[in-house]
Amino acid sequence: MLTIHLTEQDLARTRIAPTADMSAELSLSLHLLATRRSEHRLGQWREQLGQRWKPRSAMLFDLFSATAVPEFLTVRPDGRDTAEATADALDRAGRHYLGALGRLRRLTPFARDLAAGDRRSRLLLGDLTAEYQTAAITPYRERIDARVAAEHRYRTRQLATAGLDEVLATLHPAVRWQRPFLHLPGARCPVELDPAGRGLLLQPAVFAPGRPVVAALETPGAQPVLIYPVPAGRRPLTDDRPGPRPALTALLGRTRAAALGILAADGPLSTGDLATALGLAPATASEHAGILAEAGLTAKERRGGTVVHHLTLLGEVLLRGGVEDAAQSASRQLAGGGEG
Repeated sequence: MLTIHLTEQDLARTRIAPTADMSAELSLSLHLLATRRSEHRLGQWREQLGQRWKPRSAMLFDLFSATAVPEFLTVRPDGRDTAEATADALDRAGRHYLGALGRLRRLTPFARDLAAGDRRSRLLLGDLTAEYQTAAITPYRERIDARVAAEHRYRTRQLATAGLDEVLATLHPAVRWQRPFLHLPGARCPVELDPAGRGLLLQPAVFAPGRPVVAALETPGAQPVLIYPVPAGRRPLTDDRPGPRPALTALLGRTRAAALGILAADGPLSTGDLATALGLAPATASEHAGILAEAGLTAKERRGGTVVHHLTLLGEVLLRGGVEDAAQSASRQLAGGGEG
């Protein structure tokens, strides 16, 4: 268990990142590939990346372990700028990271040369990072930005209506907030971290692993960053589909039509995750989910202490617009419930 002790000064300085950190997204996406982590929501991204993949990009895996993610890989809008910035970023902190990685496992020749400050290896690292950015990050940059911006809007509303305690308590199912301690899973032995009055930057990330991670904790003068996954319920990164069809929206209402589309893309989802995806309070999302379930378009299922929602066959048919009888049946059952 990793525990972060947040004083009143830390809480006053804690903020929510308004934009994506593309350098973190690049490193985290590489970690996903290097550790062969399976992420259903990113399956299409992985498939599309395979069509642009350059075999030598696998050399970047040399910088990762199951628990170690390098923070010196730097993304810039222009690939050439990325190559130069990454080559320059491998300073003392980067070599310290590689030294620590060498204590976890044996370094490859490439990583060993980087740790030794070899100039040719540094330039190669810059080129590899730029090539990977072009294949894996740049084509999805706008969608990554959009998903992080949506999460920022949701958390900003939550902060204004319920306060920072509620934000911290709902960041992730595995995170526990017991003022003044934020408990995160991950460490094998109990570890307590002290931001020393710097607060936290809460950074949503599309490629974050299943649990939050802390970055920049030991960087002098920098604000520690708590990177957490964008909650389930967002559209897949590679989903280019338009919104619900006008006829479906007219039949169900905008919110319930959107809920069907979200469940089709990312379900099953808990009520909380569905609320996050829709930008609604959980009680309001639960009301809409109940109406859809009464109409036979969705079904509820209990998994442990959580109720999850998923599409039924009728819901799938109606969403695809394939059978007129399905729409008429749903219309009759929904006649009593107006859109809220």
